[in-house]
Formats: sequence, C-alpha cells, structure tokens
Amino acid sequence: MNIELRNVKIYKGMSQETIAFNANVYVDGKKVGEASNEGHGGSNRFDLFENGRRDWELQDKCEKEAAKYTWSYDGETFNHSLDSYIGSLVDNEVDERELKRKLKTQTLFRIPGESYEDGEYHVMKQKYDFTVRDYLIREYGDKVQVINETLTLGSN
Repeated sequence: MNIELRNVKIYKGMSQETIAFNANVYVDGKKVGEASNEGHGGSNRFDLFENGRRDWELQDKCEKEAAKYTWSYDGETFNHSLDSYIGSLVDNEVDERELKRKLKTQTLFRIPGESYEDGEYHVMKQKYDFTVRDYLIREYGDKVQVINETLTLGSN
C-alpha cells in the first residue's frame, strides 16, 4: 500500500505551532480523501472516503500501513500513526520546496571524506554553473558531490 499526498498547499502565513496545509490523499494512485491542518497545533485532519461515504476500513488499513514506518526523537524510535505519517509527508514536501528554492541561487555541495547528516551540505552563495563546478573540482577533487547536479537531473 502506497500512501501519498498530492496537490499540497502550504500556508506559511497561517502556520504557528504546526504547518498549515491542505492536500489530497492518494492510496495506490487513487484519490481517497483529503488531509489538512490549520496550523494552530494539534493533529492533522484526514478524511478518507469511498463512494462518497467515510471509509473507516480504509482508514484502519492506512493506520496499519503508516505503523510500518518509524520516526525518531531524542534517541528513541517510534512507529508512525497515520497522523504522524501524514505530518512527515508534509514536512518532506516543505523541505523539498525549500531545497529547490535554494538551488535556484546557491550551490550546495559535499566535500569528499567529510561526514554529513541527512540534509546537511556546504553552501556557496553563487548560482551553480560550470565555472562553479570547475572551481569545486579544482578545490576538492572530482569526487565532490554537487547537490545541484543530483537534484536537477530528475526535475523539470
């Protein structure tokens, strides 16, 4: 079972304690409902429907699917609920949008031999082009990982 969010709209100005958003929920490629959060803290709202009626069986299946995935906090690992799983999908969307925004005006890279956490990299406040690439290779060698290259190859 594949749960995903599409048509995600983020409302930064409304976000206070949580991310304000609304999105369509898809399961195995089929639209089955909507998810949202008003941004004032608290749980995400999600409504799953089949033939115009609330589908509690589908929601139960989605809860079980979400529980297969984990999240960590303060050194402890927990299984997701459907609420936290949807929250993680929204967080990933926000992170991806922020990264794409940075890629437009900056060069992001990793130096060979250094260790990095997920989402961690060096930032050069220069728009990426081949002269920047040549500089990075001269400075750090041909094993330098340019994030701009790996992320822009697959996007339109």
